[in-house]
Amino acid sequence: MMTSSADVAARAGVSRSTVSQILNGHGHRFKPDMVDRVQAVAQELGYRPSLAGRALVRGKSDIVITLLPNISFGPRLRELIDRVTDELAETGTTNLIRFSAGGELIDDAVLALRPVGLWSVAPLSPAQHEQLDRLGARVVDQPRELQIAIDESIGALQARHLIERGYPAIVVAMPEDQREQPFALARQQGALAEAAAAGIPTLPTVRLGLARDSSGELARLLPPRDVGVVAYNDDAALAVAAAARHAGRAVPDEIGVIGVDNTVVAGVSEPSITTVDIDVRFSAHEIVRALNGDGPLPTNALETVRSSVSVIPGGSTARDR
Repeated sequence: MMTSSADVAARAGVSRSTVSQILNGHGHRFKPDMVDRVQAVAQELGYRPSLAGRALVRGKSDIVITLLPNISFGPRLRELIDRVTDELAETGTTNLIRFSAGGELIDDAVLALRPVGLWSVAPLSPAQHEQLDRLGARVVDQPRELQIAIDESIGALQARHLIERGYPAIVVAMPEDQREQPFALARQQGALAEAAAAGIPTLPTVRLGLARDSSGELARLLPPRDVGVVAYNDDAALAVAAAARHAGRAVPDEIGVIGVDNTVVAGVSEPSITTVDIDVRFSAHEIVRALNGDGPLPTNALETVRSSVSVIPGGSTARDR
């Protein structure tokens, strides 16, 4: 049976009101020995105050909801969430992670928590914005146009590096997984546009299944000519490098490949994978600043992100030009 505040009150010899006030941050109103006794009993019985009930009383909680889209949970996204969580904690706010199925309405379980703010990694729909506006929650989400522009910039940076390394043609390698398509298509567009601007031919996009033991199948998809491969992320880049080895193609002399995310495994593979790193420190700080009501995200967000993105050279593109 679940422990209630009445159980704590009975064991500690105080009223339910006293238990509620002490466990909801108002212990300064009571004698230290009483606070210690109530907290000790609550811990002994495993009692935790209801977040939803506390929010109902206050009208607002000390919770921020982070909505995550149904995409791969890469290291840069994990780092960004960690930094946002840490900065929020410094202001006394709890970050609660919630996975989102896309444009569906935010469910009642989330709204019942009466979050003080909500940060969505993917753009919110107008209906979702309306829900949160009625609740009075601060909302931080990235406009779809901005996300597309950022991913196009990443794809262009990848293609530019390959062109500078002397690869005579460019091909994009992107996952078949539909969850990644909104980001992958923008990176593809950025890479193709950069190649076109440089007068470098592009080849049909290679789509990766990334299944176990798929190197042989992927090897048959690789172009027969020397080419630079713009891979969607480091996982895709590692798959391309493995397929090249399976086909007896030399990396980086015949096939160069660049990924995104600067993962540990990309750095310790042989050859190491050239990758794109994204410094998320500024983004995390600006997200928390907006959630705390200190102003919206900067209007020059695209230029800020561009300035925090860089190529980390690896063996997979270290050919003689």
